[in-house]
Amino acid sequence: MVESLEYFFQSLIQVKGVGDKFFQGLRRLLPNTRFKDILFHFPVDVIDRSYTSQIMDAEVGRVVTLKVDVLKHIPAPYIRGRKIPYKVLCSDDSGFITLNFFNAGNYLLKSMPVGAKLCISGKIEDFDGGRCMNHPDYIVPVNQFEKIAGLEPVYPLTYAITNKMIRNVVDVVLNNLPRVPEWQNDANISFTDSLKIIHRPIKNMDIVKEAKRRIAYDEILANQLVLAISRNKFKTESGAKIIPSGEFIEPFVKSFGYELTGAQKRVLSEVMTDLKSENRMLRLLQGDVGSGKTIIAMIALLATVESGGQGAFMVPTEILAQQHFETFTKLLDKSGLSDKVRIILLTGKDKGKIKTEKLSLLENGLANIVIGTHAIFQEKVKFKNLLLSVIDEQHKFGVHQRLSLTNKNSENKCNILTMTATPIPRTLAMTSFGDMDLSIIDEMPPNRKEVETKVMNMNKIDELIPSIEGQINLGILKKLYWVCPLVEESEKIDLSDAISRYEFLKTVFGDSVALIHGKMKSDEKDEIMQEFANPNGKIKILVATTVIEVGVNVPEATLMIIEHSERFGLSSLHQLRGRIGRGADKSICILLHSSKMTLVAKERLAVMKETTDGFKIAEKDLKLRGAGDILGVRQSGLVDFKIASLEDDYDLFLAASQDVKNIISIDMKNNTERWQNLKYLLQLFEYTGQIKNMKA
Repeated sequence: MVESLEYFFQSLIQVKGVGDKFFQGLRRLLPNTRFKDILFHFPVDVIDRSYTSQIMDAEVGRVVTLKVDVLKHIPAPYIRGRKIPYKVLCSDDSGFITLNFFNAGNYLLKSMPVGAKLCISGKIEDFDGGRCMNHPDYIVPVNQFEKIAGLEPVYPLTYAITNKMIRNVVDVVLNNLPRVPEWQNDANISFTDSLKIIHRPIKNMDIVKEAKRRIAYDEILANQLVLAISRNKFKTESGAKIIPSGEFIEPFVKSFGYELTGAQKRVLSEVMTDLKSENRMLRLLQGDVGSGKTIIAMIALLATVESGGQGAFMVPTEILAQQHFETFTKLLDKSGLSDKVRIILLTGKDKGKIKTEKLSLLENGLANIVIGTHAIFQEKVKFKNLLLSVIDEQHKFGVHQRLSLTNKNSENKCNILTMTATPIPRTLAMTSFGDMDLSIIDEMPPNRKEVETKVMNMNKIDELIPSIEGQINLGILKKLYWVCPLVEESEKIDLSDAISRYEFLKTVFGDSVALIHGKMKSDEKDEIMQEFANPNGKIKILVATTVIEVGVNVPEATLMIIEHSERFGLSSLHQLRGRIGRGADKSICILLHSSKMTLVAKERLAVMKETTDGFKIAEKDLKLRGAGDILGVRQSGLVDFKIASLEDDYDLFLAASQDVKNIISIDMKNNTERWQNLKYLLQLFEYTGQIKNMKA
């Protein structure tokens, strides 16, 4: 670490006044207990103590800083059942003020001796025609008047830590703050000065705001630069050049019986351009549920096989792997390619001789494409010539898993295409997946019908049951999902649970009802899902939790009921609704809610009713809930910004994105002074692992 940055990484235990108890409190409050952590622990508010006055002239209800003389102490008399304050009477030339202390101790006699001239600060009140102040925030010698009569930063706190304690530590750290080399071009305020302005606010709040945005931009820039360096390193490595002849692709596409959408054609062109390049492909393909991402992946895999390579298609669940395998196999049969392209299915269920045979087919190159789950990651899985890895619902896998597939190519030239049906707002895509090129399928196939969404009170359930029963008996309603927020009943949370709902519906619909939730074994879940997906299967109603969010394709399912929908995030509701509307029949999603809803919950349900556009929904979800939940759960690859806000600093993300492009094309190329100084930025925000990828 460079010398000028060592200061930022010193432990706060070294600061005078930070004892063991205080230090333990800091450990609960901060992510780490170093100088940089307290410096990045920004104030959330400011108290203006610059207002000064004589006692009787002071504006009631306002924080005021006064110079007073201590006249006398009036100890609190004991009155049974009443809490009487200890009082200290003070004065100035204009009149008197009573200071009230409800938890007084002997310290008051020492800190406020009779006859002393003191400076006090707090909110002044009017009581029985006189002036009073309850528990002054500050009581200091009069010579410290200038020190407290200004703007006081207010910090987020935790148990046993006061604002004064944080201020004292910050002051000590700021007093010796070193200047670091500047990595921003044309910055109005330096990094060091920005920290001082934020923690020692001034009247001009525009400058304070500018200082905060300066540091927020630094945090964003560090994130964007690291992704760009990683992407640049990956992209400049030579990749497997894939140039298909069209021998397989043309009959395959013709077998669909429909034409690709304009968006699919555009995205396919982007993917094929990458594959034909001498550099490796690392691309994220976004597309709403049913937009046709899988078709793009299959065409890319066929292009790989045409070029003499192998392809891997990895998905998060066994049932989804099975569905993709069946779909791909049927299309190959239909296009007359089944004898030329060999696909195998590899999941955790494969054991013994069957597994050994499949592994042998891959290692010898006799199997062209493998579709599977995490099983593909296993060390025993070897390829003869893996040139393309496709990863579906890629946020379900860690970054290290995503890239580990490339190691299965002996020359490390494997191209990577990742996909997600979870619409990701642009800012979130930039911060979490900025190391990848981005393609978006923003158009739905013409045969895909929009799902109608209805919002209803939970008390309507009794009316829904007979209606559903009648539609099932008439054959109008073939399959439906019934989603509950909990698996089982909870004493702590008054919400519907799947087990109780299943037992109730079973009394009405008998064996045509099934239950699935995350606590069940994988084999059991798969068996139930396959029976539900069977058009002629006995299961008509599937009671479930959000375990069905991703990857289940049942075209006959035309109704979804979601209980306590106000408790779900927009992203989850959108993913759940995407399970229906996959066939030719009209589909309806009913969002049941309790009578008591927050304004945010009402806004979420209104959004669901108004639109089925996943990207609009995702942008709204980002504003309502924040980045941590936009993918349903906080993912391992998601950046947790401490200073910048994905919701509020959109313009900074755009600016940093453009800035990084210039840095890579100009500063990195010419090894400028700024390029060297950016190493300090990456160290400060602890991206030290990427510094080795920067030019010396």
